[in-house]
Amino acid sequence: MKILVTGGSGFIGSHLIEELLGHGHVIASLDIRDPRERVGGVAYIKQDFCLFDELLECLRNFKPEAIAHLGAVPSVQKSIDMPMGTMRNNVEGTYSVLEAARQTGVLRVVLISSGATYGKTAFEYSGKKLPENVKLAPLNPYGLSKAMLEDMGHIWASKEIWQGPDTVSLRFSNVFGPRQPRDAAYASCIERFMHQWKAGEPFTVVPDGHQRRDMVFVADAVRAVRLACESEKDFYGEAINIGSGKNFSILEIADLIGGKNHPKVFMEPRVGEIRETLFDIQKAKNLFNWQPEISFEKGIEILKQDN
Repeated sequence: MKILVTGGSGFIGSHLIEELLGHGHVIASLDIRDPRERVGGVAYIKQDFCLFDELLECLRNFKPEAIAHLGAVPSVQKSIDMPMGTMRNNVEGTYSVLEAARQTGVLRVVLISSGATYGKTAFEYSGKKLPENVKLAPLNPYGLSKAMLEDMGHIWASKEIWQGPDTVSLRFSNVFGPRQPRDAAYASCIERFMHQWKAGEPFTVVPDGHQRRDMVFVADAVRAVRLACESEKDFYGEAINIGSGKNFSILEIADLIGGKNHPKVFMEPRVGEIRETLFDIQKAKNLFNWQPEISFEKGIEILKQDN
């Protein structure tokens, strides 16, 4: 299968390219940034996917059967600092991808969404697993942009108004794994703690440390994207949680990385963040036989060895 990956130069995108190549797919990576390392056999296209005419020409030349749309401003804090840029990339950019896909006959677009779409609803489900069919109530521009991405996916997959590509939105929980720099947009406390642990520095914890996060290892996350690309089922814009179905507090993560005696200091609190994420992942199991294979504890072990 020929698959175009937007955002292929990023942390998750680079892992996805390796996953897709390993299963025999022909890959093009479209990103405004140069990749840290080029992988043989991949066509790298340096381009802004928000520029519709250029994207349309790219799709006409490469002729992908599927698009994995990872390209985005993927940070809550950056979306608060630069809401206009976030909406341009995440909303206008998604429109460009979906419409160019429709006009060139792409069969499937896999959209990467986020648990940030749940927003206030996540508070109501504290201690319970979040299913996909609850009300979305984003707390920040990033979550809003991803909710809008999902809405666009539904419309472009509709067979009532046109014959567009089939779409599916994968709502990622917090993704972690090798090669993720601590200043990356997707970076969580794990990357910061790993750096501080290696440097012998205290862990800096966002108050109060009891926030809980559903964490999924990057290899599991990109396998979900591949399976969604390959599936012969029609999803019709379905949203699907991709997480572990378990969560850990920030303090528990710190103890797992550095031990209970590693010193900790508290940072300035952050606004617009969800208190807890815990995903119900049954739909992913049912629709394309996906479930995480690498536990959170095993993922931390891999990272500590990698560091």
